[in-house]
Amino acid sequence: MSAAAAGLHQHPVVAFDYDGTLIDAYEVKRQSYWQAVSETLDLDPDQRPIVDASYARTSGAHRFEQLADTARALGVDVTPEQREEFSRRYSGYNDAGKDLMREFPSARRVLKTLRAHFDLALISGLPNALLSADAAERGLGDFFVRIDGGDKGRALDRLRAEGRTVVLFVGDTPHDEGVAAAKGVRFFRVQGDADLRRLPASLGLPDLGNEKGT
Repeated sequence: MSAAAAGLHQHPVVAFDYDGTLIDAYEVKRQSYWQAVSETLDLDPDQRPIVDASYARTSGAHRFEQLADTARALGVDVTPEQREEFSRRYSGYNDAGKDLMREFPSARRVLKTLRAHFDLALISGLPNALLSADAAERGLGDFFVRIDGGDKGRALDRLRAEGRTVVLFVGDTPHDEGVAAAKGVRFFRVQGDADLRRLPASLGLPDLGNEKGT
């Protein structure tokens, strides 16, 4: 655990989702998901609307939860071997499209503003190793006292088990909003950079307005 994470816990916590909230990744990952699922399950192009609808419905959840929802919608069974094949393909396509997944212009300024008043946690449906590595590679990891990938609800539970007060969960999908509601945490939805710039004001801090970048 980092020195910051092991500190006196003097600040309440604001928890952030990653993809779609700080990183503009939705469309790239939607395409990656279709390619991985269609190749793994040998789907026809006319089945794409079903897959896209499932992705929209479950975006933000762990990838295996997403795949299970897609399989139900398609009326097919998925073997353990297919799950692993899907995961490998999905990771590969995401890696190939990584340069197209860019952080929102105001992300760092918002994180810097909030970090002066709150402890920040990064939680995601991404596997923890992938989440930590990507945040570190982008130079975002140091903003957070906790990086916890895999299951957002359990990540919030772990924070509370440590005696932390989580005052806000910032996310971008209905799944994120559902997690916040289930855990009794206030939710702020990001659907673009303009929303991100308004986030500090929702916590009683100066509104960043139309200011962009760092």
